[in-house]
Amino acid sequence: MPKHDGYKFWREKLNECKYVLAPMVDASELPWRMLSRKYSSQLCYTPMMNAGVFVRDSTYRTENFVTCAEDRPLIAQFCSDDPELFTKAAQMIQDQCDAVDLNLGCPQNIARRGHYGAFLQEEWELIHKILSHAVENLKIPVTAKIRVFDDIGKTVEYAKMVASTGISILTVHGRTREQKGPNTGLASWKHIKAVKDSLKIPVFANGNILCFNDVIECMKETGCDGVMVAEPNLFNPALFSGLNPSTYDIAYEYMLFVEKYPCSYACIRGHLFKIFQKVFERHKEYREKMGKLRDIDEIKKCILEIKDVIIKEKEIDQQEKTDMNLSYWLCQSYIRPIQTTDTSKEREDLKKMVEERISEDASSPNALKRHIDELTSSLNETLDKNEKESVLKCAKIIERKKRKLEKIERKAKYFEEQEARRQDNKKDRYIPCGLCKNPKGEKCEFALCRKCCKNKVFTEMVDCKGHQLKYRIKKQSDEIKVEKT
Repeated sequence: MPKHDGYKFWREKLNECKYVLAPMVDASELPWRMLSRKYSSQLCYTPMMNAGVFVRDSTYRTENFVTCAEDRPLIAQFCSDDPELFTKAAQMIQDQCDAVDLNLGCPQNIARRGHYGAFLQEEWELIHKILSHAVENLKIPVTAKIRVFDDIGKTVEYAKMVASTGISILTVHGRTREQKGPNTGLASWKHIKAVKDSLKIPVFANGNILCFNDVIECMKETGCDGVMVAEPNLFNPALFSGLNPSTYDIAYEYMLFVEKYPCSYACIRGHLFKIFQKVFERHKEYREKMGKLRDIDEIKKCILEIKDVIIKEKEIDQQEKTDMNLSYWLCQSYIRPIQTTDTSKEREDLKKMVEERISEDASSPNALKRHIDELTSSLNETLDKNEKESVLKCAKIIERKKRKLEKIERKAKYFEEQEARRQDNKKDRYIPCGLCKNPKGEKCEFALCRKCCKNKVFTEMVDCKGHQLKYRIKKQSDEIKVEKT
């Protein structure tokens, strides 16, 4: 019998939650969770944390696991390929959350290099060890999040194996490990339904959600106990409320939560750029301005400026409808373009164009900038619409390469400075005592600290002028006094 009954935990601790905010690195941090809870997210996950780093690095723990009394129910997610480390990391925070989750769904290359996430899919024995060890040694329930295989039968067997470890909830992302980036495609609700029908624990569905109607449809079609949403929530945190609020209102509310629960500017920028994605497509000047701001008050001021511009446009009825038939200034999910044979061919053509444009010696950001300038200046020439679009896309790709090189250069410079500081510190470090780890006296004749020098002086009957210890001279003067008497 399982240590924790899954449905009892779901009903009593999680309040039969149906609307779930997914774990997202640099995205599901505390202020965003609090904003999402305000708009009907009933259960939230922390960003994915690396169990090994979490155990050994106190700074990493402080920066990545932040919560408060109102931030419940909460599930903390870790990635790991080590049963001991996963359990130890979970034990460090088990009194501050309601459950811990093992990430078995991350498909990114960093997960391949780190040997975690969806790249453990074939190692069923290892997964079983990690989860069963945690279930046995933790006070709180353990959950897991997986991706599917192409074959429904294999997916069901995989889910049964994971559930057999004693976990309380299983989240199923209906995409395979290969479905990511431009090849994301659609998630399979059939796979999720098959898993739900075969298990006796609560199952959350993940994938193919763009609006609240999709949430209802997903629960109806899969029979799942809840629906987890990731990327769509970043564009519209009010998705579970069935609302499409104004981007500027949501952005300002988020900044109020940031003031109350501070987080990194990387998180702040990431959220604002997603909230204002459609707005920045129309008002590019604010995209650049927002990217340079490093002060909360200045960011709030910029949001209010954007609000004023949009309100003026609304007054003169300059509203453009987006792909979801909504005004551009409303929060709405991002619709990924479907990859067809034509789009794949276009990507290959663009890749060739970029390679032709970038010379072999273009290994610095400045060299790439010259290529970007050349491309943009060519737009003034007589080009048809398709050619102009290709040139612009080519320029954007080169711009991304330029930013990547700049990031590499900044990193290299940072490590050089760190190394220089380490070398300086080595020079400035004290010279240790010859007998212990304390610093030696600067003028000590025996290169010892005062304590060791004092012992040496009294045991060997010598003097140290540096420490002003004159045992031998004192003894001689005492002997002379005795002789005179």
